[in-house]
Amino acid sequence: MCLHQLSYLFFLKTSFRRNHRAERQKEVEINMKFRSVNSLLFVLITATVFVTAQNPDPTGTGNQAATEVEKGIAPIPVITGGLALNSSFDTREAALLPVVAPIILVPLGKHALIESEFEAESEVVHTEGHWEPVTLEKGVEYAQLDLFLNKYMTLVAGRYATPFNFYKERLDARWIRNLSAEPMIFGVEDNSSNGAMLRGAIPLSSSTQLTYSGFFSALTNNLYVGADRQTGMRSGLFFPKPRFEAAFSFSRRLGEVKFNSYGADMTWNVRRIPLDIRSEALISEAAGDGYWVEAAYRLSSPRFTKFLRRSQAVLRGEQYFGARVALDTGLEMPEGDASRIFSGWNYWITDAVRTSVAFGRQFGSADNHNIWTLGISYRFVR
Repeated sequence: MCLHQLSYLFFLKTSFRRNHRAERQKEVEINMKFRSVNSLLFVLITATVFVTAQNPDPTGTGNQAATEVEKGIAPIPVITGGLALNSSFDTREAALLPVVAPIILVPLGKHALIESEFEAESEVVHTEGHWEPVTLEKGVEYAQLDLFLNKYMTLVAGRYATPFNFYKERLDARWIRNLSAEPMIFGVEDNSSNGAMLRGAIPLSSSTQLTYSGFFSALTNNLYVGADRQTGMRSGLFFPKPRFEAAFSFSRRLGEVKFNSYGADMTWNVRRIPLDIRSEALISEAAGDGYWVEAAYRLSSPRFTKFLRRSQAVLRGEQYFGARVALDTGLEMPEGDASRIFSGWNYWITDAVRTSVAFGRQFGSADNHNIWTLGISYRFVR
């Protein structure tokens, strides 16, 4: 092969390489353009979806399909409630306390709700070497109609839990309360009313809400739905950001024995750590004075084992001082001055099944003794 042929081949090879590089460069530029276009389309689609989610009907006509589907969803009745088997042991007696409490919620459109709870509780007591007769208590805790007048006010009619402090309304259910033993001052609020109640919440600012409830109850002499004639209210301030609430309660009994009761309560769900702090206080000449403070810490931190992360530690301290006026109030209160401290531990086997154990020591003017409680509860929803 001559020299000029070799030169010509080298020229072709070099030209081929140059053309190939140019084509590769064009492909890279085209791919970059397509990527830019795709990125721009992705941003536009994401923004459109976000705006649509924030305003599902931007035209204001109310004809959007999502809005129509939401309006077409009918409220569904709910059957819930729970079962519990608790027991307590001290130096004087041992008691077994099974409880069944089904709850029914029936929505009537979007502006009314029927809610009802029936409770059946038995008490099996062993004391002084023998078993006492088994008792069975049955009753309707509440059977009420809630009418949502507006977003700030709800009218309640029928039988409802008396809104004095918060334990009866919020923590009375066995699968909710942190300790199976009720506070010593619980006897004042452990009742239901038959009548009407207005309740709601009013925003005072972006960081404060005023909660209120006012009620009147008529006298009802019935074994299962009995109620005293009384009136009262509960009002408080709720701060959503720190999740803190403080409230004041007042109750006036209007039956044969007339007396006033004043209450105060506080709830704080700490944000930084899984700690709940609750407290109630009572002042009443006829029912006595007292208070309790409870702290519950959920061991949910990753530094705990998987087993411990399903548990909760509880501590409660309380004091009670006897009535200053000798009246037959009919309330189940301690017989005299007493102090008590409880420590407990709860463990969730599943989200619906919880076991609990607690140890307490009661100090009284005439009786000091230890108290052990064991329990298991099951919450169901259908």
